[in-house]
Amino acid sequence: MSQLTFSASADDLAAVDQLIVIGRSADLAAGWPFADLPAHVADWGARLAADARPGRTGGPATTLLPSGDGPSKLSVIALHDSVTRHVSDTRAEEIWGQLRGLASGLSGQVGVLVAMADPAHALGAALGVARCFPLYSRKTKPNKLSGITVGLCHSGGWITDTTESGIAADAIRLTQRVVDMPPAELDTQTFENEARQAVEHLPNVSVTSIVGDDLLQAGLGGLHAVGRAAMVAPRLVVLDYEPPGATETIALVGKGLVYDTGGLSLKIVGDRMLTMKCDMGGAGAVLGAFTLLAQTKLPKRVIAVLAMAENAIGPDSYRPDDVLKMHSGKTVEINNTDAEGRLALADAASFVARGYEPAVIIEAATLTGAQLMATGKAHAGICATDADLEQRALAAGLATGDHCLAMLWSPAHMRAEFKSKVADMRNSVADRMNASSAAAGFFVYSHIEDTGSRFLHIDLAGPSFRDNRATGYGVGLITGVVREF
Repeated sequence: MSQLTFSASADDLAAVDQLIVIGRSADLAAGWPFADLPAHVADWGARLAADARPGRTGGPATTLLPSGDGPSKLSVIALHDSVTRHVSDTRAEEIWGQLRGLASGLSGQVGVLVAMADPAHALGAALGVARCFPLYSRKTKPNKLSGITVGLCHSGGWITDTTESGIAADAIRLTQRVVDMPPAELDTQTFENEARQAVEHLPNVSVTSIVGDDLLQAGLGGLHAVGRAAMVAPRLVVLDYEPPGATETIALVGKGLVYDTGGLSLKIVGDRMLTMKCDMGGAGAVLGAFTLLAQTKLPKRVIAVLAMAENAIGPDSYRPDDVLKMHSGKTVEINNTDAEGRLALADAASFVARGYEPAVIIEAATLTGAQLMATGKAHAGICATDADLEQRALAAGLATGDHCLAMLWSPAHMRAEFKSKVADMRNSVADRMNASSAAAGFFVYSHIEDTGSRFLHIDLAGPSFRDNRATGYGVGLITGVVREF
């Protein structure tokens, strides 16, 4: 488990075994990213910068350095000089795209220097680097990487206060680790334990949970049904950060399906069930964001609600045609047990909306495959109940490097998709070709619509798990949105 630390000293990077310098092509050509490095390193850096090409067809330029003081190997990664309006100027996505391939073969003590155009990009750059070094592994060969030291600089100097960057890196790697854990290691009880351990040292934080049949007593019939057939009981875990003097409450809700077989609507086509350990990516992102917000002492109360279950098959599985009583009081006819996440989320959102009356509810979930069709693998799809909240989310995505794009928000059109002849609604849409990803977000909102809560839905099915690894997506975006209030 390699430690990742941040430094404001070029001396720390000069002492590593291998150094990686990352920057825009024009900045690398100008030479200032190498200015504080030893002369021979700077000289070779300038040569490599001329050969490094941005993009997937480019890649890092690497050389062995002459023996002596300083690193024995140097790599230079060039980034594009400009981006479109839908891509973050922090280059977090591009850093991850180029650095992760190099990171898998590193050994010894490694240094990473990111040269930024603007010091405001520090958080995004830190997150982009951190996600290249995930913690989870069950490989039997020992990890040859002993540690990572990261420096952040811009044309005016170095980022000297790296406290937030370090906390953010730890948060994103926590999220990656729990999302990468297979269900044999991360059941709902273990996930609750992980959440408790992550916050046990944080001041002003308390943790409670509602487990198993107690969910029914609390009115959480949807979450209970989804997880009741599993060997380990479903649960609602509530993390409560309440600093002294806080007068405003913000709620975070995360889908924590530790595994999703599809239930009786079994995922039997091809390999659709493979990677479903990632179906708690929303809860993982919420947990990481919560630790970051609490550690950086946000002056607001934050309630994080993690809806944990395993959508398993057994004698007591919930069935298509069942009618469930939800926390909101609404009844839901089941027409697809593989549309389980929205049931868990609707209960969790209703629980926090009615119990805590937050100013806004931010919900994150690996909710639909349709999200990838709508907004792609690198951009989450978001739905918001008002234009201001939507714009805040889009801005937070660009500021932190967690890309997102707005999807349709039209309750009048979406409501018809869930009509039922025997209950208040069904749980899955009638027409999958009619904005089904956005409609899934509306389903959750329909269970808190009467509370008047502002609501932001983040479907991060694509960006949270890519190439069979967790990315930690969502920690930056959720944190960025919360800080806007």
